[in-house]
Amino acid sequence: MNSKILSGLTPEPVFRYFEEISRIPRGSGNTKAISDYLVAFAAEHGLRYVQEPCGNVIMYADATPGYENEPGIVIQGHMDMVAVKDSDCEKDMATEGLDLFTDGTLVGARGTSLGGDDGIALAYAMAVLSDPQIPHPQLDFIATIDEETGMDGAHAIDPAHIRGRRLLNLDSEEEGIFIVGCAGGATLRLHLPLSRERVSGRCYAISVSGLQGGHSGTEIEKNRSNAILLLARVVRELKKTQNIRLISITGGTKDNVIPPEATALVAAEAAPDTTAIEKQLKASLAGKEDGLTITVTEVVGAGSEGGGSGATAATTTTAGTATEALTSASEEALLKLLSLLPFGVQAMSALQGLVETSDNVGIIRSSGAEAEIAVSVRSLFEAEKETLCEKIIAIAELMGATVTRNSEYPGWQYRAESPVRERSVEAYRKQYGKDPLVMTIHAGLECGLLLAKLPDLDAISMGPNIYHIHTTKERLDIASVQRTWELLLSVLSMKD
Repeated sequence: MNSKILSGLTPEPVFRYFEEISRIPRGSGNTKAISDYLVAFAAEHGLRYVQEPCGNVIMYADATPGYENEPGIVIQGHMDMVAVKDSDCEKDMATEGLDLFTDGTLVGARGTSLGGDDGIALAYAMAVLSDPQIPHPQLDFIATIDEETGMDGAHAIDPAHIRGRRLLNLDSEEEGIFIVGCAGGATLRLHLPLSRERVSGRCYAISVSGLQGGHSGTEIEKNRSNAILLLARVVRELKKTQNIRLISITGGTKDNVIPPEATALVAAEAAPDTTAIEKQLKASLAGKEDGLTITVTEVVGAGSEGGGSGATAATTTTAGTATEALTSASEEALLKLLSLLPFGVQAMSALQGLVETSDNVGIIRSSGAEAEIAVSVRSLFEAEKETLCEKIIAIAELMGATVTRNSEYPGWQYRAESPVRERSVEAYRKQYGKDPLVMTIHAGLECGLLLAKLPDLDAISMGPNIYHIHTTKERLDIASVQRTWELLLSVLSMKD
């Protein structure tokens, strides 16, 4: 395929492969097509490869002349992306590719997330492996599935398929920052039983939208609002002065994304008046969430199952129509649970500016006979992660919910001696004339799982500037991609 939208950008092979990748739907859980594409690439370029049963792809390249005795290097990234779109975007991200655009400085996708996290890793690796003139030692390229929803590929990978012991993870989003450690995490799923009863009144959708959202690891310290919890507050405030009955609350798409919008369906005789609460919230969130909007729309389709968000329904009910709303007890339990759940930074590290422990209330679905709430928990320390999980479980159980737990991943501890870090810092210093920032981060990376399988693995994570990841504002910095490409080539060409 020939690049069209990104033609003319440099490095040309990197952007050409990035555009090819962007034509393939690859949201988490939908990675077979991108996995098969990578296999086809390996076959086309005469590379040995393994496609694991889960869909992971590992490619192998021999050392170029003069590098046969150098330690092997592993380039690693994940093939899935967080597939989110604007509420008015009609694209089916399960079957359609992205609509890329560029202004010459940044690359984005119209109406959707971009998938720079971590499509850029695939593009970098493919550009290296497709060019026999690039000097490098023995290379392994690992492309994992479903990192964004639980690091499933890293969990499933067979360590026998990994030859090298120096790992360059290309899943970071800030140029000039080398990641050498990360938090561990887990996802808790809260299941709250719901009872319903027939009530009269019209059905209205109350929506909170326009929030910034963002990655619940890298942006949790930015004090961004959570649309699910903010909406629950709106409903609680409305119930103090207005006769409304809650039908359902729906919000969020990924447990590791701070939800930017959420919708509640309520039954009422007249449209709920949100003027006072919106004014109050806009004042208290001024400078932090200036895009906040609360809308009320009359809808149909609530029915006995809660009707989903109902926000796109086109016709209206008539006054007095019977609707299945939550019983008073279920309504109280759900709203109290949402008011009690912690969200955001729970503890800061002794390292200046680093979050130690946090959680994110990422998803809620409350139609039918159950509310399911997904909460992502992270910590640099396993004991603190466990303590926060126990607190959330206790709150859930007090409200009558049960809890399941999955998507566990270990942290990645800093190594005092690291040849791959030392050579990367040296290469950066030569290129930029200054030292990079070497740090541990609060977000989870697959390095932790890979190191758990291969304790002698020496790892570092780097990448170009990618802004607003996991949102429809995600943008890839073109100049940064070029500089990071030069840095990658420098690291690969260095000799011990």
